[in-house]
Amino acid sequence: MCPGGARAVLHAVLACVVTVFAGVPGAVAADAPSSFTNSPATASGRTPSGVTVTVRKTMIGKTRVASAEVLTPSTWAPADEYLVPANAKMTAGFMDLYEDFAARPGGWGDVATLTFTFSRPVRDPHLHVFGTGGLSRDPRRGRDDYWPAVDLVGGTPAMPTFSKAAGFPGYRVTAGSIRPEEVRPVKSTTCGVVYTCGTAKVNGTVTAFTIRLSARDVRYGLGGPGPQLWAAFKLTLAEDDSDAPASYGAASHAITDSFLGASVTADHPDEVSTAPRGVSAGTDEDDAVTGSPVKIAVEGQAGTLTVPVRAGSPAYVTGWIDADRDGRFDADERATAQVAKDATAAELRWTLPATFRTGPAWMRLRLTARATVSPTGWADSGEVEDHPIQLVRAAEAAS
Repeated sequence: MCPGGARAVLHAVLACVVTVFAGVPGAVAADAPSSFTNSPATASGRTPSGVTVTVRKTMIGKTRVASAEVLTPSTWAPADEYLVPANAKMTAGFMDLYEDFAARPGGWGDVATLTFTFSRPVRDPHLHVFGTGGLSRDPRRGRDDYWPAVDLVGGTPAMPTFSKAAGFPGYRVTAGSIRPEEVRPVKSTTCGVVYTCGTAKVNGTVTAFTIRLSARDVRYGLGGPGPQLWAAFKLTLAEDDSDAPASYGAASHAITDSFLGASVTADHPDEVSTAPRGVSAGTDEDDAVTGSPVKIAVEGQAGTLTVPVRAGSPAYVTGWIDADRDGRFDADERATAQVAKDATAAELRWTLPATFRTGPAWMRLRLTARATVSPTGWADSGEVEDHPIQLVRAAEAAS
């Protein structure tokens, strides 16, 4: 059970609800390429994939930011029953304390709006809400509890919606809000009692979304010394991963507004990783190109393939063919094509070594916003697909 109290003790309440975010205050795990900075006006973060997010804070009325802190990553934090992915604490985030907002006993008061803006359009980001709520206590006078609400009030290019992914005991998640099911006097506070904890999926492909924080005041006696609301957030993104045999290395992408084929399915939705990872060889459900195996016709040393795409933004499609069958994708086995916004196909043309042989091989396709990409590692956009292929002579393919 979490303790209650005034500002100093309120920090302890949040620490109890959130548990521990890092072994050493201010430390960032070396194997966690996720970070945040935080100030009263803005917070800025980076996800493992390289997508960055900037959070602009707009105070309502006389609200002020009394404290702006960073939630550091923790690779060893236990799974959290209120979050999806359950290990979302291993990413970075931010935590604010808001004071002096308009409050009246038995009524709601608006606190602030937060606008989250991404460096790339992202699909269905997950907003993790940690112990958001507050109380203010004077041992001689009484206390005020501040039950929070999170309303979704804007989005770009279109208004997204909320859906509950996990958690939020005692709170109801609707398309437009996260609000308490019942506001009442309580003896003590924890997740679901004053404080709200859980994961909300922001449905849609967005470059920005805006939430409004408000608080419902429940007063005891003459009340506390002044209104206080803690708010803490982290973000995780949908991810697409490679599925070639392990020797080819892993490639992972943040899912954005451009992808290969007609659609892209998120991989590993229940677990955050700070390193690129794959799925079991040959198990990915997304197939931009068809055939089992995919046939690539070769004329002389030139191999060509038309790759269907959905380009919501300008992008590049890069493909590697393991022509020498050595279990890796080399620089001289690469082809790249640029695609414009709204393009539906990319034409890849490889120049294969003179010693290449027809027959089975592996191919990797990556769609990215940047032209320079390696066959492995993170990408902050697009999709990766791996395919077993059959290299055939053009004359054989035509017959």
